[in-house]
Amino acid sequence: MTTTIVLDLDDTLYLEEGYIRSGLAAVGEWADASLGTHGFCETACSLRRQGVTTRLFDATLAALGVTPEPELIDQCIIRYRAHLPDIALEPDALAFLQAPCDWSMALITDGAAESQRRKIDALGLHRFNIDPIICTDDWGRCFWKPHRRAFEVVHASRAGTATGFLYVADNPAKDFITPARLGWSTVQINRPGAIHPRVPPSPRHAADAEIASLEALTPGLVEELLAVRRRRWA
Repeated sequence: MTTTIVLDLDDTLYLEEGYIRSGLAAVGEWADASLGTHGFCETACSLRRQGVTTRLFDATLAALGVTPEPELIDQCIIRYRAHLPDIALEPDALAFLQAPCDWSMALITDGAAESQRRKIDALGLHRFNIDPIICTDDWGRCFWKPHRRAFEVVHASRAGTATGFLYVADNPAKDFITPARLGWSTVQINRPGAIHPRVPPSPRHAADAEIASLEALTPGLVEELLAVRRRRWA
């Protein structure tokens, strides 16, 4: 019987900002070569710093004098999602995944499935003992968190073998409310540079604990959180 640590991906094991920059560079290389733009990536990054977070490709093309036709936006999105990401695990995440431990691990991540699988490959997550690795988008966007399905699949995969479950993620708006309802413990990781707000929209959305690094997720903290959750459900 073992504890199962379930991990989020974006801004939990690596910084999503790095993926965004990598994707914009890939789209920019295509746009500058195919559309005759100059400095697509630099313009997109500048617009993001100014607060443009939606319809970024439209705004970038318009800023560069190109009409953002729907077909062009579709091409940008395709290249963004299909690019090979230039990303790396955060040092504490690498150490956590490599360390000998008494728990098993699984992963649940939202986002376009093609993009998430390329991230998983780029980070080399298959070399670690993480199973299952669930991309919720494989079932459709309606199954993204906070939907229960991914958590229930992990729970079923450990039937009769897990002493408890703990979910580590970054976004209180969607990550913790469902596993908490299932009796899991929850931990919010607050990495500098993470892109989502840190404040839960309600007390029900809050994690049981907050950490700044996976170095803080010690066996002692894990057992303490599981014990608190067990008492609540007793």
